[in-house]
Amino acid sequence: MKVGVAMVPSPQMNQYLVELQKKIMPFCPLHPLLGTEFNLPHITLLQGRFKNNFNWLNLISDLRDYCTQQKYSLEFNLSELEYQPPGWYFLTLSPNVIFGEAHIFVFERLKDSIYLTEEDRQKDTINYSSLEKENYFKYGYRYIGDAFYPHITLGRSIDKSRIQDEAYMINTVKVFTSKNIVGTIQKITIYEMGENGSHANTLYYVNI
Repeated sequence: MKVGVAMVPSPQMNQYLVELQKKIMPFCPLHPLLGTEFNLPHITLLQGRFKNNFNWLNLISDLRDYCTQQKYSLEFNLSELEYQPPGWYFLTLSPNVIFGEAHIFVFERLKDSIYLTEEDRQKDTINYSSLEKENYFKYGYRYIGDAFYPHITLGRSIDKSRIQDEAYMINTVKVFTSKNIVGTIQKITIYEMGENGSHANTLYYVNI
């Protein structure tokens, strides 16, 4: 089973993000459908396959304590819609030191527990940058180190391609960001990866 480590927004913020995806769906159907109990909107810090003897609850408790002095706000005023092939649509996040430091903390604790299967090694990485390919074939996740950047995945298009006219989607995101919504990160989770790397099921969590 593949798992991930994530920061999850408050329920109110999650509802806003679920509604944002719903507004985009008529113009670009995305999978999986985001929800407030399963397939949660989230900021992934690391994903992959890990050895079973790791104490996940200790990890996320330590991460919470490590980040306790940081700002757990989630600001969307500078967020934008971003496309990455094949078929991914992301909501970029405003720069925030907490996400980068949290990613480094988790990676340093987990890097020696990561392993890849032969199936993982067969993945098509043609759209990855050189650094992302290096990361993936060593650790099974592309966004590590200098390749890491915080984002919330809005979903993947059904045919794994970019739609020809993104004007409505871009405008929908602009309307969302113009509301100056400021949320908070409420939980740090260990989650079971579902369809397209989604936050399918929460395995462990700590509240912030």
